Amino acid sequence: MHRSSYEKMHGFRNAYLNAFEGRALSLLDVGSASVSGEDDGYRPLFSDPAWRYVGLDLAPARNVDVVVSSICEWGELTDSSFDVVISGQAFEHIAWPWITMMEIARVLRPGGLAAITAPSAGHVHRFPQDCWRFYPDGFPALAQFAGLRLLEQHTDTSYAYPENAFWGDVFVVLRRPERSAEEEIRWRRRHAATIESARGLDPLRGPEREEGFNAIQRTATEALLSLNKRRVKTRLMLDTFSRAWRILRTPLPHLSRE
Repeated sequence: MHRSSYEKMHGFRNAYLNAFEGRALSLLDVGSASVSGEDDGYRPLFSDPAWRYVGLDLAPARNVDVVVSSICEWGELTDSSFDVVISGQAFEHIAWPWITMMEIARVLRPGGLAAITAPSAGHVHRFPQDCWRFYPDGFPALAQFAGLRLLEQHTDTSYAYPENAFWGDVFVVLRRPERSAEEEIRWRRRHAATIESARGLDPLRGPEREEGFNAIQRTATEALLSLNKRRVKTRLMLDTFSRAWRILRTPLPHLSRE
């Protein structure tokens, strides 16, 4: 976890949750595992004795309380069971984030909040995969798909936040709205269809390498080799011309007559 991510989640806690200090509050952290194995992620920010922090991830690790069998379907968690859901630097690693957003909407209680941050830039960092970068419109689109309302959005830009420009973090705060009985039925149908669409999908895999295929990679490699050969030839020609020019510019020695 980089520092700017922690600072944003700290700001969310102060702005939205300080009023709930000392009162019962249940909070779910999606993608909570400690990558280094030496820290507790966001847990210290939400250590109020009256609060219940639950870390969720795909495998047992430090700072993980619930291990789900699939990031797309959290059968281990019941509907409307959390007041707050947070997620930091996890969505870029999730192959199908719109499905995860639907599960966040499912486990949130009416009026519950979600705070999510993910990069819009930065290098590839696979844990175990790195699928996405999110532009300012990315999370609002996911929120609308899941039936969540956008309360706040922020993106670290290079000109306004140069110290955080490497990752260009996007941060959003969402709310799970109250729904009428008819709206709830429609949402449940959409949720069921979304979850069903992901069932049976294999874990993300790289391209299949078969003899005679991978034409794009082969063509690109051949083009690069050809370009390098032309560069070498050009360099040799320039060196030859340079030496010839130096010779031509060298004054001839004075020829003395006997």
